[in-house]
Amino acid sequence: MTRLFVLPILCALATHPALAQQLSQAPAQPPQPLAQPPQPAEPALSALLVPQAAAPSPAPPAPAAPRPSRAPQAPQAPAPAPPAPAAPPAAPFVTVDTTPPQLVNIQLDITIVEEATGAAPITKVVTLTVADREAGSSRSMDRSGNSQGTLNVDVLPNLQKNGRILTRVGLEYQNAKEQPFVQVRAQPLLEPGKGLRVSRSASPNGDRTVTVDVTATILK
Repeated sequence: MTRLFVLPILCALATHPALAQQLSQAPAQPPQPLAQPPQPAEPALSALLVPQAAAPSPAPPAPAAPRPSRAPQAPQAPAPAPPAPAAPPAAPFVTVDTTPPQLVNIQLDITIVEEATGAAPITKVVTLTVADREAGSSRSMDRSGNSQGTLNVDVLPNLQKNGRILTRVGLEYQNAKEQPFVQVRAQPLLEPGKGLRVSRSASPNGDRTVTVDVTATILK
């Protein structure tokens, strides 16, 4: 590599004698030392001897502003309870028997007793015998003179599976001489052979009362 660079230089000096003369007359320059990197400046001795002020400590943080207290909320009213379902209608105490009627006769005795203070009681008895679930009626009226007397009775028995007799009773009663005029509509459940009082009526003008008892008997 060095020979390649020297050869052109020698050729140039041979062709230009003036250039070779200038190079020989120029003073040789001493080689320049390589540039060294700058060294960091050392701190002054006075700076090392003078104590430096301590850095101020940071100021404590300012206390946080208190948060405004929330106003107590009023308790919410409980949601209204849903309406309770309507209670089912109560089952009837007596269930009508829908089976075919039984082949028996039923005797019904209707006893009417009229009582008043200072007078002997007056008793009337009406008897009707009908088949199971068949209607019966009795009519008795007095139209003689100016007085009128009435005693009308209607019955309809219905023998149940439990042996009781569901009986429909209609009655109209009036003494020809005394009040009151009594009307009764009832449907009692009768025990065979036991009487049951179904009505007690009072006169609106006095102390006279009229009671009605019914007895049912199964005839075999």
